[in-house]
Parts: sequence; structure tokens; C-alpha cells
Amino acid sequence: YVRDDGTIDWDGALQDRAALKKFGTSVWARINGQDEDSVDADGDAAADDSHASHGEKKVTAKIADTDAIREKKEKLDTLKAELKEMDKKHTALLNSAVSAGSAVAAVNLATLKPELRSKIRSSSDELEKKKDQVTYHTISYEIERIYTYLDGELGNTSANGYIPLQDRLNVAEFGLLESQFVSLEEQIKQGEIVDADVLAVLSDQTVDFKRRLGIDYYVTGLTFDQEAIKMWSSDLVEKSKRGLAFYGKGVQLLWNDCVFSLSLIGRALVGYTLKPREVRTVRRTFKDILTFIPFVIILIIPLSPVGHALVFGAIQRFFPDAFPSCFTERRQNLLNLYESTEFTQVPVKETTQEKFVRLLEAFGFLLVDNTKKAFNKVSGKGEEK
Repeated sequence: YVRDDGTIDWDGALQDRAALKKFGTSVWARINGQDEDSVDADGDAAADDSHASHGEKKVTAKIADTDAIREKKEKLDTLKAELKEMDKKHTALLNSAVSAGSAVAAVNLATLKPELRSKIRSSSDELEKKKDQVTYHTISYEIERIYTYLDGELGNTSANGYIPLQDRLNVAEFGLLESQFVSLEEQIKQGEIVDADVLAVLSDQTVDFKRRLGIDYYVTGLTFDQEAIKMWSSDLVEKSKRGLAFYGKGVQLLWNDCVFSLSLIGRALVGYTLKPREVRTVRRTFKDILTFIPFVIILIIPLSPVGHALVFGAIQRFFPDAFPSCFTERRQNLLNLYESTEFTQVPVKETTQEKFVRLLEAFGFLLVDNTKKAFNKVSGKGEEK
């Protein structure tokens, strides 16, 4: 019921229920990125035997197999095979260093012979270099595929006329991604070492861009982007943790200020004159207590996180003095700096047997020390006599 000019014959389509159902199913299949011929009238995907036997799904984005893509793919497959072989040799080398009869497959490099230790370290360094090389060529391969896909989707821009904003944003993002990769290429050509963290970040950006373009994104009917949901949920959990930590530290600062201010007031009651810095601290604490009440009321109002952020942002911008100082970034940053530089005792994890042995050693030390002190005391009294 689609005419040659692209319009729809609604009158003819509505007269036939079966045709209308088939038309709706076809539209639903196209909306979900599927081939309308692969979906039956009941809305189920009728996958061919080859796809059904292997459990494969339809991919939404089709990319032309160009010579550049094939060349990069062959190079990448060769590097992956070399990496797999190097990993096998490295694993065999590590297994040769494990002591016979050991219940745990762990290697203590300090107890190995210098020759074997040097071989393991050299093998580990070569393996890491090969992994970075594979990551680099994987990024190069994926960028070439993204370019081919965008070039095929946009086509001749002068003939097509208007380009949607989203397509222009995709092209701009690809340009930024390509510029980062070109800078890595220049570093490699100059013989510089590329940081593995930079490669990891660029690889993550490439994978995320591919996912948003629909490349290697498989769908069958109505599906959800599980990777996007995981990223959103993990980001939500991380932001919630940071928010709870922020409010927890703010309450901790307010409590410490109240305790310190009460101690200052107690000293003033017994005749001590507060210094200007201490007077300012007491006044600031009193103001924080007064402003903390409306702060808590706004916080417990059932608003969305965005609503709370807008309200608190407006208060900080237009009424900075009406905001508790213990919930500002300045004081929070000072507390974080103090906690990072403060010396804290690091507990040593010990087993029950080690704790018992340490307790016996401490008891023996105290017994010997007290005996020595008692002997010195008795001998001192004898000399006096």
C-alpha cells in the first residue's frame, strides 16, 4: 500500500485486516532495524536456517567491506594470533617457575634464580607491548569501519541537501576521535612510547561511539540496550556514593564544629577570652546550625536528584551565606586534603595463629621487662643498704 511516490494508500490498507496486520508488522520490523521479510505476521523473527543454527541475530548497521577494512582486519588477526601464541609461552614459563607440590599457582620472583626471573620479566614486558599493539590496531580498524559507515550513511551531502543535526554531531565526534588517533600515530612514528592508559581510554571512546551509531549492535524485535543500561546504572551508583560521602563529611564537619565551639564557650565561661579566629569559628558554627535546618527540609522534600541540584545550586549562587559552610566544596576539599596527608595506622592482616604467636611474644616481652625492672629495683635497694 505504499505508492511509487512514497505516499501510503490508507483507504486500501484499512479495508483489508490481514493486509493491515502485515503492514503494521513490516513497519514494526523496520522501526526495530530488522528486515521486514524476516518477520512473520505474528511479529516473530523468522530467521534463516544458517542464523538460527548459530544463534546469530540481525545487525542494525551494515558496513561495506572495503579494501582498507580488509587490510586492517588481516593485520589485526595476525597480531591477535601472535598475542595468543606469546600468552601461551608466557604461561608455560610461569608454570615452570612454580615449585613442585605447591597448592597455589603463584610465583615469588624473589625466590627464583636470576636467569629465570629475568626471562619472566622480559616475557611479561613483551606481552604487554604486544597487547598495546593489538589495542592500537583494533582502534585503527574500528575507526576505519566508523568512517566507512558514516560515509555510506551521509553519501553526497551536496546532493542530499539538509543534513540532520545528529549526523553533523556524529561527524564532529568522529573528527575528534580521529584527531586523537592521529596524535598517537605521530608519537609512534617518532619512536615515543604510547601510554597504555591513553590507549584504553581511546578504545573505550571508540566502542561507545560504535554502540551509539548502531555498529555491531544486535537486536531482535523490541530490545533494550543492555550496555547503556549498565553504564547508566553504574554511573548512578557512583554518583550516589559520592553524594552520600559528601553529605556524610558535611555532617562530620558540622559535628566537629559544634564540639569545638562548645569547648570554646566552656573556656569562655571560666574566664578565657576568645581569639578573633575562635570568635569567627563560633559565629560560623552558629550560622551553620541555623541554616542546616532549612537545608535538611529541602533535602528530604521528595524531589528528583536534578531538582535538588537546581535548588542547592540556586541557593549557593544567589544566597551564598544561607548555605551551611560544612556543605561547600571549599571545606570539603580541605577535609579531603587533610585526610590524604594525615598519618593513619595501617592494620596488618594476620591469621588467628599469627595473632596468637604475636600475643605470646608480647606476653614474654612484658614478663622479661617487668622482671628486669624488679631486679634493678631490688639491686638498687641492696646497694643503698
